[in-house]
Amino acid sequence: MRAAFVPRACVVAIVLATLGSHAEAQTAADKAAAEGLFDQGRTAMQEGDFTKACGLLERSQHIDPGVGTLLYLAECYERSGRTASAWATFREAGDAADAARESGRARTGRERAARLEPILSRLTIHVAPETQQLTGLSVERGGRSVQPALWNVPVPVDPSEYQVSASAPGYEPWSQTVTVGERAAKVSVSVPPLKKAPESEKPPPAAVPPSDASKPGAPSSLSTPPPVGPEPEHTGDAQRTIAFAVGGVGVIGIGLGSYFGLRAISKNKDAESHCPRGLECDDAEGPALASEAKNAARLSDITFGVGAAALIGGAVLYFTSPRPKEGAVVNAALGPTGITLWGSFQ
Repeated sequence: MRAAFVPRACVVAIVLATLGSHAEAQTAADKAAAEGLFDQGRTAMQEGDFTKACGLLERSQHIDPGVGTLLYLAECYERSGRTASAWATFREAGDAADAARESGRARTGRERAARLEPILSRLTIHVAPETQQLTGLSVERGGRSVQPALWNVPVPVDPSEYQVSASAPGYEPWSQTVTVGERAAKVSVSVPPLKKAPESEKPPPAAVPPSDASKPGAPSSLSTPPPVGPEPEHTGDAQRTIAFAVGGVGVIGIGLGSYFGLRAISKNKDAESHCPRGLECDDAEGPALASEAKNAARLSDITFGVGAAALIGGAVLYFTSPRPKEGAVVNAALGPTGITLWGSFQ
């Protein structure tokens, strides 16, 4: 279970210098955001605020998918009464753990899903064959589309109130609200034949007014180009500003790398305290902490590399920026008789 925590900053820096650091920096920022959301979600679960916790864990999983996050999210769904969501998420976690060859987590996901299956509530939406033949028919449950493969089939849903609706071009829409109870409730609703919508007359197309440019004597859209003003002096100030900004990113990257390195070491120690014999243990907290340690170690590598690449890039930008030229100042303007030049020497 022990992860390798030695930062590979030099290797990552070379890769970033070759491929560009913007995409990696964005990836590191996303992973950092996902870690923060995950920690906040666990705290909200411990406080009993499951609505907030599930939302935070959903956002963390969307940004940086992981088996540990899926297991926590499924647990949050179950404790908030969303049994169908919990069942589906436990199964998804089991499949993801199988793909990652994490047998302990795969077994946990499958067992928790099997425990929930007998108490799942189901909703059946009946759609008559003649209604199914309507072109462009759309059936929705709770504002989300229900695919034709799920019509006339008992589908596991979370206990709640749902609005079932149906619509098709040229027909009046239909909707009905149904309530699905807890613990193996079975509810069904039938979509009736839709009524033809009354024909509506289309308004005549609005007349397009003629363009002013087509009228005789109208001024031409071409105008005299503006006079040429003095050309700005390129002093390299913008490049040096960018250099300082890039260097600042480098300093932040080094700081983040240090933070995640320390976090990885801390998480690994916590994991070993839960599972001193390795990944295969009965404590579900141990594998999750081990996964967090590995993620933090990867973040340390990435952010160290980003910081090193940014510091080098900032230095190159600064020392290659042009300096203002002192001496001659030349101005130019376009007049009726041609270009006029004048200047002064300092």
